[in-house]
Amino acid sequence: MDQKHLTPAAVRLAQTFLEDPTRRFYATELMEAAHVSSGSLYPALARMEKSGWVAAADENDVEGEDEGNGDPAPRKRGRPARRYYWMTGDGVREAHLALVELSESVRPPASSPGWLLPPNPEGA
Repeated sequence: MDQKHLTPAAVRLAQTFLEDPTRRFYATELMEAAHVSSGSLYPALARMEKSGWVAAADENDVEGEDEGNGDPAPRKRGRPARRYYWMTGDGVREAHLALVELSESVRPPASSPGWLLPPNPEGA
């Protein structure tokens, strides 16, 4: 994914994934953790998936028919399966490099902009 596709939502998603690269998130968890709306989430995830940064699978494909705690699969509970997303090994590496590049390309603010300084009472 090149820098022009690194939208604010993609940056927040990458940061969220990189906090625990082995974690699998479903969309609602990602929206809450990364503080992005669904309108920003899904396009960013689609670009990240197309770039190979993120992989996805339906809940049944990830957890099987029984979720391990005795609960029936989602379709047996009457709801659709959630889609899980996780960062790939290449995605972890590339996202980290992209975030480093982005932070280096952003010019830091001036150390003391004149308009923020208090007026000099001595008139010097």
